[in-house]
Amino acid sequence: MSTSDYPHASQAGSAMEPHNPALYFDFNATTPLCQPAWEAMHQASARFANPSGRYQQATQSRHLLAIARQQLAHLLGVDSTQVVFTSGGTEANNWAIQSVVNAALAQALRTNSEKPHLVVSAIEHASVLEVCRYFHTHWGCGLSLVEPNAEGLVLPSNVLAAIRPNTCLVSVMWVNNELGSIQPIARIAEQLRACSQTTQPIHFHVDGVQGVGKLAVSVPVLGADSVSLSAHKFYAPKGVGALVLRPGVQLQALLHGGGQENGARGGTECLPLIAAMGAAAQWVQQQLPSMHARHMELRQLLLDGLEQRLPNARAHGPKTLQHCAPNTLNLCLPGVRAEALAALLDELHGVQVSLGSVCSNNKSTQLSHVLQAIGLSQADIQSSLRISFGWHTQAANVLQLLDALVTRVQHLRRIQEGQAHAA
Repeated sequence: MSTSDYPHASQAGSAMEPHNPALYFDFNATTPLCQPAWEAMHQASARFANPSGRYQQATQSRHLLAIARQQLAHLLGVDSTQVVFTSGGTEANNWAIQSVVNAALAQALRTNSEKPHLVVSAIEHASVLEVCRYFHTHWGCGLSLVEPNAEGLVLPSNVLAAIRPNTCLVSVMWVNNELGSIQPIARIAEQLRACSQTTQPIHFHVDGVQGVGKLAVSVPVLGADSVSLSAHKFYAPKGVGALVLRPGVQLQALLHGGGQENGARGGTECLPLIAAMGAAAQWVQQQLPSMHARHMELRQLLLDGLEQRLPNARAHGPKTLQHCAPNTLNLCLPGVRAEALAALLDELHGVQVSLGSVCSNNKSTQLSHVLQAIGLSQADIQSSLRISFGWHTQAANVLQLLDALVTRVQHLRRIQEGQAHAA
């Protein structure tokens, strides 16, 4: 494989060029707008009328909403009636969980029965973990956190073992945002459907934010009752997302009086962002096969280079490729502190990487709850950083990253050795 195998995306006319495409390795955090999303957003900006109106401008706005809903539904393998727009993955996660638990709490209060119990994997995004902890702390709901194995995989048998008669919700992230581990969602769903231990139906929620637009997906095959997604993870704008519901599933509105999304959502719909998300969904569906193959090659290119030049570097997460998101690598570089390495990479080489999960804001003083859950030591966690590829990443970029990593890791290790010798 040569570096010429990957023409620049903007030259190919496939996507808008990001500000610094050669050096950005944090595509799990956010992605630049693809060209179709950019164009759709600007075209829809002229359709400023409220889609609920009856005049011509409103009709045009409503038509653009319907097109975007169909484009997103096609990517996900569902009917357009199953797609509800949100402001992003955090709102979608909160909405699904709060609606289910609020209904179960109300039922428990009416019948004077035991409060509901929630089962959540221990490596979820904060927008899942924190809302479940809120119900546990403030409302007395039961809460079980299912630990992953050493590869970051949540085993279906462990999820099933956590179920109680009063369990109303199970939530497991499809693709972990830090390790890139692809969870066996369909198998978990199958076991939950066959579970006869509960007195009420279990709602199975899946945070799909890191999977949608990066892996081929059919929501019906996943088998979840609700799946959340966020547009800026697949080359669409920030500030918009969606919740996809299994047919027959209805959620309570968290805000009232707005009347959006057939009365299910109180927040205002941002038409330009929704139109851009629909266009990006259509674009990314076309790019997925080639994007997946490219990311697999880039991943192997980086791993091979690290093996040759930094032999003690290692990747966390699943050992088999079928369980790995090809665009994500969480690397441990023993003997250096990740925050110092990231700062030097950025300052001296313009290479931008992440210290942890996508929403950690690189808070180096906080140990990653994901890496703690798979049993890593504090030293290994503090020496770990995450690299994620995007559509714009080329082989030449990965080789630049490799050179920068080797240079700065060796530099930091020399400093460590000098300090140890002086002591």
